[in-house]
Amino acid sequence: MSACTVCGQEVVRTKRNFVQRLYTLAIFKCPRCDQRMYLRRRFFSIFSWYAQCPKCGTRGLSKLKSRDRVDRLNKNPLRLLLAVVRAPLYHCTFCRLQFWDWRSRQPGAQKQNAGGGAGRMFR
Repeated sequence: MSACTVCGQEVVRTKRNFVQRLYTLAIFKCPRCDQRMYLRRRFFSIFSWYAQCPKCGTRGLSKLKSRDRVDRLNKNPLRLLLAVVRAPLYHCTFCRLQFWDWRSRQPGAQKQNAGGGAGRMFR
C-alpha cells in the first residue's frame, strides 16, 4: 500500500461515483489528514505536456540517440509512425521500455525519480 504524500500515513481506498469511474482507476484517502489521491487512467496521459512511459507512467526518462537491441520496444502503430517522422526516442529506466514521443521530457524528472519508483503512482 502507498503512503500519503502530505503526512506519510498509509492510505485506504475509497468508493468512486459514476463520473469518477470514467477517469480514475482508484481513489485513495488518508485517514489522518483526509488528503485524496487519484490514480488516473492511462488514456489521459496523451493529454500531458511532457513525455511519460506508456507502461508504468513515470516521467523519469532518458533520451537515446539510437535504438538499443537489448531492451523492449513499444510497437504501437502510432509510436512507430512517430519514428518515421523522426520523433525523439525515449527509454524508461524503470520498466526498460523504449518508445518514440513528440513531447519533451519534464525538467527535473530525472532527479525526482532517481530514488526508485515509490512516488510515481499518483500524479
